[in-house]
Amino acid sequence: MLEGLCGNKNVQKVLLFLFVNSKCYGAQLQRILRTPLTSLQNALGRLEQGRIIVSYCEGKTKLYQLNPSYPLLNELEQLLKKAYTLLSPQDKKLYSLIQQDTLEKRIQEPLLLSFWEKLKTIKQLTLHATSRSKEETGWNGKGKGDVLASKESDHTLLFHERGSWQIRQNQNMTFSNTFRWTLDREAGMISLEHLRLGPNCPVFLFHLAPMGSNRLASMDSHLCEEDAYLAQVLWDRHSIRLNWRVIGPQKNEEMEYHYS
Repeated sequence: MLEGLCGNKNVQKVLLFLFVNSKCYGAQLQRILRTPLTSLQNALGRLEQGRIIVSYCEGKTKLYQLNPSYPLLNELEQLLKKAYTLLSPQDKKLYSLIQQDTLEKRIQEPLLLSFWEKLKTIKQLTLHATSRSKEETGWNGKGKGDVLASKESDHTLLFHERGSWQIRQNQNMTFSNTFRWTLDREAGMISLEHLRLGPNCPVFLFHLAPMGSNRLASMDSHLCEEDAYLAQVLWDRHSIRLNWRVIGPQKNEEMEYHYS
């Protein structure tokens, strides 16, 4: 779609992946996009030389991200958002971090059960929303609250969340949410639903599956009308971090839930 502007498909793929996921490294792109590493490295080098992206190291891994100082960054992100929203549902999935080899079931199940047990202990949350959009309707703010986790069945937990949300300095509002987590051991995943319309009309958000040690990720980019939802979950014995990414014609948002 942007090939005429970008010069080739690999530059387009790199830019879209960075727009959706914020950062990447070469081998990761090769695995997820199933494109020769040399071609991707050439595209990364070209973009870095043009100061459109920048690189930095985490340990021995070289990571790339869009250059926050690039003069046309806002215009570029608007263009990439438009291009992403016009992709087919199948093509949208190519740019999510979940396109990795599925873990063997013998590895999946202990990770799922470990996460499930951690969910039962949650009592508090903090959340932070950041909009990449310049629209006034963008999600920006931070909040905190209490979580009452209740067992609906052996395989279903409800999170009743209540707290306060600060959208601007000295401007607060209360919030109340109910989420439903469902464990499916046979399928090797946990689903998450928002019950804002009531328990009989759940709004499906994600199927989450193990993607490594103490890490879950959405199994595809869930589409709600024209909006695409992606998620990652990281947890340890102290807390759970749930990161959302929402991209659509009127949305370009990130949300982080920190449960403890």
